[in-house]
Amino acid sequence: MNFHIGPRMMKTGLAVTLAIVITEVLNFEFGLVAVITAVVAMQPSIMRSVTYIKETALSTLIGIIFALAGAYTLGLHPAAIGVTVILAIAVNIKLGWVKTVNITIITISIIMLSGDEGIHLTNLIERLSLIFIGISSAFLINAFIFPPNHPKLLYDMIKKSLDKTSFLLQVIPNKTMKVRELKKRKDELEKDIKEINNYLDIIIDEKSRMFIRNRYHFMRDIVIFKQMLNVVELESELIENLKLKIDNIEEISPNHSFLVKKLVAKIVEYHENIILTYEDKVIVQKELQKESFTAMNLTINDLINELQQSEIEKWIEIFPVASSIVKLMVELEKLDKFIRKQEKMF
Repeated sequence: MNFHIGPRMMKTGLAVTLAIVITEVLNFEFGLVAVITAVVAMQPSIMRSVTYIKETALSTLIGIIFALAGAYTLGLHPAAIGVTVILAIAVNIKLGWVKTVNITIITISIIMLSGDEGIHLTNLIERLSLIFIGISSAFLINAFIFPPNHPKLLYDMIKKSLDKTSFLLQVIPNKTMKVRELKKRKDELEKDIKEINNYLDIIIDEKSRMFIRNRYHFMRDIVIFKQMLNVVELESELIENLKLKIDNIEEISPNHSFLVKKLVAKIVEYHENIILTYEDKVIVQKELQKESFTAMNLTINDLINELQQSEIEKWIEIFPVASSIVKLMVELEKLDKFIRKQEKMF
């Protein structure tokens, strides 16, 4: 089992430590509230933290309103707190503030648990201060400790997925992997693709608010990363089609199967050369890449010519794979052109 401590884990731990230290210095009770808030408030980027603070302020205000209303109408017994929390959650969802609903719940709980008979202003201020300490601790640590290197983080995620697709494209045509392991790896790949899309959305949403030294180069990186993601998604599509069709293709025509496997092998080689060029690990001559792409074109033309003389049943089986290959070849060539114009800077 791999054991890895990433920057976000470390920052969460540091935020918890800072929250505890502040509450102890100020001699506040219920420091656990600040700790929980710090953990919940830790976001994947600085700008997300700023946005989260704004949403948290509104959710805290809703929590105060519901807590006071619940306390003076329903009382402070457990059932009253439960009903108040339910109503507050419903309002948060209605307003679209789902991400900070936990803060609303914490606010209501700490206010309504502050006394048996009524809510005192001193206790109210202290409990709200605990929430503020937790949020501030998370924001300060996120802003000044291990500030995220978005291009590197995103590329590492994409490279991990590209390595998976490259491996699967090598083993599936030769059927050298067990079905259960293949399904497991395919599920992991789909999860990775979803995470990349989410992280890319964060960067695109916040690019205008980020501090970036070379904005032009940064935006060129984003274009390349989006194209890499296109390639990963198309390779995933090809993997799925190969998994479903390769056995039938072999039964229909050994020659068709040979051409498909030859194409897939060429695609993997072309793909790996592009990534090695981007990482500046090897120097792949433009002419060699062009020759490789030409060879793929000739092979796909041979496959299409073979299909033109085939019955409709063969078309139905082979066309999804051939279509995936053609789309992937186009996007790989586009990625190759992008990378040759952009130097990796992280």
